[in-house]
Amino acid sequence: MGKINQGILDGFKGKVGTVVGFYWKGKPVMRGYKRFFKDAHSEAQMVVRLRFAAINSLAVAFKSAADLGFNHRAASHGNTELNNFVQLNWDAITADNTAAVDVEYSDLVVSYGSLPQVHFSPASYQTPQTVEANFAAIGEASGASDSDRVYLFVYNPSQNIGILSDGALRSSQKVTATLPASWSGESVHVWGFAVGGAEFNKGVASHSAYLGEGIIG
Repeated sequence: MGKINQGILDGFKGKVGTVVGFYWKGKPVMRGYKRFFKDAHSEAQMVVRLRFAAINSLAVAFKSAADLGFNHRAASHGNTELNNFVQLNWDAITADNTAAVDVEYSDLVVSYGSLPQVHFSPASYQTPQTVEANFAAIGEASGASDSDRVYLFVYNPSQNIGILSDGALRSSQKVTATLPASWSGESVHVWGFAVGGAEFNKGVASHSAYLGEGIIG
């Protein structure tokens, strides 16, 4: 029997609930506990496998955002960005049966940290092959800096591909993601977040904000 001392992201060994902890290359890793059932193809087991397959597929598509958005958190907990993505987004993936998996995109977290959040305006899809979003100046936000970099992450479900924008200075109050021509007419989901750029907050991410769904022009 395993034991977690400092919360779900703490390293641990052994079985805790429905997961097993172990160490790989010096880092703690968590994975689902594999039980042996007489009927390995029961609907309940198939549903769990379906959810794992879905979140692992998303983790690959969201890697560019997760590498930035979870980097500081993963380093401070001694685990990986992938672990953070899977652990924080597991509940956003649901399946009532083996027919389909539902993803609650508004609940997905692509960045997590103590940097003050960015206050975005609704995303704009008017310019062909781009998504743009304006955002507020830092004002009196303690811990933020004009040199923070603000990003958009755009996910295309039909292609299972995500694209991370170039980082815009928080002082610019506008960020743009440029997308492939093949995405014209496609429905996408958009998130925004920031990563600290000053010496005192370098690499620290903000919580991500879901900016909604739109059609690429």
